[in-house]
Amino acid sequence: MKKNISSYALIFFVCMVFMLLPYLFTSTGSVLKLPNLVNNAHDRIYFFIYSMLLIFFYGNYYYLIPKVYFSKKRLLYFSIIALFLIFFLWISNYFDHPERNFLDFGNKPHFNEKTPHAPPPDFDKKGGPPTQYSHTILIYLIGVVSSLLFAINNRLQNVEKEKMQSELSFLKAQINPHFLFNTLNSIYALAIKKDDKTADAVVQLSELMRYIITNANDDVIALDKELNYIDNFIQLQKTRLGNTVKVHYQLNGNLHGKCITPLILISFIENAFKHGVNPNQDSEINIKINIENEFLTLFVSNNKVESIQSKSGIGLQNTIERLALLYPKNHELNIDDNPEKYTVTLKIKVGC
Repeated sequence: MKKNISSYALIFFVCMVFMLLPYLFTSTGSVLKLPNLVNNAHDRIYFFIYSMLLIFFYGNYYYLIPKVYFSKKRLLYFSIIALFLIFFLWISNYFDHPERNFLDFGNKPHFNEKTPHAPPPDFDKKGGPPTQYSHTILIYLIGVVSSLLFAINNRLQNVEKEKMQSELSFLKAQINPHFLFNTLNSIYALAIKKDDKTADAVVQLSELMRYIITNANDDVIALDKELNYIDNFIQLQKTRLGNTVKVHYQLNGNLHGKCITPLILISFIENAFKHGVNPNQDSEINIKINIENEFLTLFVSNNKVESIQSKSGIGLQNTIERLALLYPKNHELNIDDNPEKYTVTLKIKVGC
């Protein structure tokens, strides 16, 4: 809402500046002279022409360019532009002649009877076109070119945004089945061992799936919901792994009023359980989440152990790509991959 108000305020300001341009520098030496629309025909002429140019600018931007130019009817578009230019020049010529100025209700034009064919005062001594002609052409061309540039730039931004949304949808479609596959494997391992915790694991999985179905497609989600999802995942892994791995999880900070993109943190945690667990080796996973002001810092580390899992997964790589798309200037990601430990430190902005 605030953004819309700011946009309208900016448009209003630009329109006001444009309308005051003819009166910014006057021949009287003053820097700014407000238009005298009642008694000054010259001011009325400029005000009327500039008003029409301003209306044309927005008509060109919101209608002609989207409906004609972007529809590849270029010849028709430039023909319309040429016709409007001729129209504005005719209007400019019409109002530049005092004897034709129907807005001037006060002083009527007076011609010397001895020089009945004297040229109108708006022509220079050499008989060239009035100054208003060149002025009108200049302002008109600036309006046409600027509206084209603005429209093309806005179209490119929309195309880029649509492309990014398509990429994000594709990445999410890859992450969700990937995560579900790994979680079902965990439940399957419990069932094979006929562990009493299998039922609890199924409940935890249902909570995870409910979150994915309900919230995973949202652009942003309340941070407490995302962290509750992470907590369920960690508890599920603890249930499955039992004493075969040491898991340390800490959460610090105020979650109130914070937002984050769904499923942007889980891949780093999932990766630690995927590659850092081996019952026959010293397995330890450390997870720390700290929220301070508008930033969340995630620290995940795991010992390097021999794992039957593949060394690379689409989940982690997709998350890195999503971070680059969604938080291009609002995140810092550091990955330390040494022979003994794999450590991830992510700092991301979570303010709503």
